[in-house]
Amino acid sequence: MKPLKKIIFTSSLAFITFISLNSEAEISSWDCYKFEGAKIIADDGTYLGTLDDSWKTDSIYNDSGDHGNDYNSESIWNDYSDYGNEYSSQSAMNDSASEPPVLLKDGEVIGKLTTNDYEYEGVNPKVLKEVCDW
Repeated sequence: MKPLKKIIFTSSLAFITFISLNSEAEISSWDCYKFEGAKIIADDGTYLGTLDDSWKTDSIYNDSGDHGNDYNSESIWNDYSDYGNEYSSQSAMNDSASEPPVLLKDGEVIGKLTTNDYEYEGVNPKVLKEVCDW
C-alpha cells in the first residue's frame, strides 16, 4: 500500500472507531429495564430521586414532583443547583463533572448519571428519557 493511502486508511479507521465508541446510541430500549427504579445519589450522599415513569412521585421525569421540577435545590433539572448546573463537579449536567451522581439498584452501583459522553458507565438523563419514554 502506498504511504499516502496507508495514512488515509489508518486515519479513517481511527475516526470510525472513535465515533462508534463514543456514541449516545449505546442506550437501547432494552436498557430501560436495567435502569428503571434506580435511585440517584449525589457524591455528597444527597438523594436526588429515581429513574422511573413520569407519573411516579420520586421520578426525575415527574415535572410536578420535587425531583423532576427545575426549582428544587436537589433537582438535576435546576440550572442553579449543585446537581444540575453545568459547572459543579457533582452535577449530572456538567459534561466534565468529576463526581457525577451514581445510580443504585438493588444495593449496587449500576452507572453514573451524567451528560459526559466519555464517563465510564455514564448514562445521559436526557437520552434515557427519550429512549425509555419516561
